[in-house]
Formats: sequence, C-alpha cells, structure tokens
Amino acid sequence: MQNKHLDDDVIASSEDQLNIRIAWYYYITDMTQQQIADRFGITRVRVNKALANSRETGVVQIRINSKLASCIRLEYELERMYGLERVTVVPTPEDQRFIFRVLGVGVAPYIHDQLVDGCTLAVGWGRTLRQAVRETRGKSLPNLKVLSLLGGLHYGSANNTAEIASSFASLFGGSYYYLAAPVYASSDEYRDMMLAEGSVQDVLGQARNADMALVTVGDLSKRSLMIELGLVSPEDARTLKAAGAVGDLLGHYLNKDGEEVDHPLNRRVISLDLEDIRHIRKVVLVSGGPYKADIIRAVLLRKFVHELVIDEATAEQLIGQPVTENPHLEKRVS
Repeated sequence: MQNKHLDDDVIASSEDQLNIRIAWYYYITDMTQQQIADRFGITRVRVNKALANSRETGVVQIRINSKLASCIRLEYELERMYGLERVTVVPTPEDQRFIFRVLGVGVAPYIHDQLVDGCTLAVGWGRTLRQAVRETRGKSLPNLKVLSLLGGLHYGSANNTAEIASSFASLFGGSYYYLAAPVYASSDEYRDMMLAEGSVQDVLGQARNADMALVTVGDLSKRSLMIELGLVSPEDARTLKAAGAVGDLLGHYLNKDGEEVDHPLNRRVISLDLEDIRHIRKVVLVSGGPYKADIIRAVLLRKFVHELVIDEATAEQLIGQPVTENPHLEKRVS
C-alpha cells in the first residue's frame, strides 16, 4: 500500500535513472560519450542507446524533461563542492516517513553493481541501511564478507548493526561478523577492556581494510534512533548540544566542523575510530532529511567519504552552505 503514496519519479527504475543521468551529462555539461562511459563504467554503445532512448521517449527535448534533472544538477555541484567521486540525489518525498525508502532505492543499484565475490563490506546501522537491504537485488557472492562497524543492542532489532550485517550477508550468500559489544560501554575503562578483546580487535582490524563501507548519520532531534532507543538519554542530548555536537557517525558525535566533541559518550563508544575510516577503499554515506543537513556536512568535511546518496531537499541545504577548510582535519587519503 505504501507504493501508492510515492511518485513514479521517486522510485524510477535504476535503468531509467541511468538514462537520465547520461542525458544530463551529455547535453548539459558537454561531456563526450566516452567520458560518460568511463564515468559510469559502461560501454559507448550503452551510452549511445541511452541517448537515443531519451530522445525517443521525450525525456530530452529542448531541456531534460524530468524531475530528476534538478537532482542531477545538485549531484554535479556537490561533487565539486566536497571533492566527492560520485553523488546520487533522489527526489525528496512529500511524506517524510518515506525518506528511508527513497534513499534505499537510490543506493541499492550501486550496492548490487559494486560488490564482487571475495570483497569485504563494512556496515553501520539504522533505518536507512535496513531499507537499503530491502531494496537491493541479491546475487551469489559466497566469499563476500560483511562486517559491523560498531557495537549493537542487547536484543534483536531490524535496525541493529548485527542484523544489518546478517541481512546483507544473507542477500548475497556470504558470511558476517559483528562486534559482541554494546554501542556505548558503561565506563571508559570497560570500553578499553572491550576494545582489547581478541574478537573485537579481529572485526575492527578487518573493517579497517574493507573494500567498501556503507554508513549513515544521526542527528540530535527526537527522530534520532540513538535517542529513540534510549542509547542517548535526554540529558546526554542536552549536554551534547551544549558541547557543540550536531549529530553522530558510528556513535562518534561531531560538531559542525566535523571535529569530535569533548563528551563522555565519545570516550565510551565502541566502534571503528573515525580516522581509521580513511583506510577503507570506498566509503559511501547514505543519509537524508533536512534535519540531518548539519551532520551530513560535518562528515563530508572530514574528507573520508567518497560517495554520497542524499535527497534533493537536503542537497539544496548543503549547496547553500559555504565550504571552509578546517586546518585541524586531514584531507582524504587518495
């Protein structure tokens, strides 16, 4: 029944989205067919067919006649602003309850196409990644390894990091490994003990060298999964905001400039250290909702994200915010 609430453009097929993107880069940015083929990892013949299809169906007339055209313009601008390799912008649904689904639809084709047998996928947690699992088409990758990037809940939940890793592994017939630890330890000392455990060291060690990471971010509003699940108390949320935090990545709370704030939760979080993310070959951030614009921007300023999947309204907010270099943050390792 939910499908009736979604515009066809919001859940356009991956083939239609690719055709429109090809048309936009060809007619608007004057890219050659070979440049477009190289960008998307396809043949010139495929590019030529896509352009012909766009003309025949009326998508290309005097301009690109699709709601996705504005999304593709934003993709181009965000790539240049933040030095990203690739951005996918999906239309923002009128009903914010569907934001997780459209983001899942946006990232699903990429997950399916990029994963190959024998590679290692590291994942975060949350509603966006849960939906990404549901939207992704599986294939046989028996030697795929899926790793959790942070601790989890002590009970079963579809949003839990262990369940996200397990679901991705099941989708491709691979194996998964998770951190047998909570998101936040009860004390700094207990966190250090947990991080010293052999099994935790093994998972985090493999995660540092993963081929791809799928992560999302959380804000500090009542919509936050951390707050909703009680992992972050109302008092914690208040003191985090007072410390300058705008949201979290893998349980690490950052300020608007992408720096970790001085707060007890950051000293008790059990997850991959953010600087270690730089060693992962491909980091894909999937997140949206205008209320997350500040934390998305903060993470992008860290320069370890390679690819971004975001909704149109949030992308517009990021475009409207100037990018200033923070001398305290390292540039991405290429």
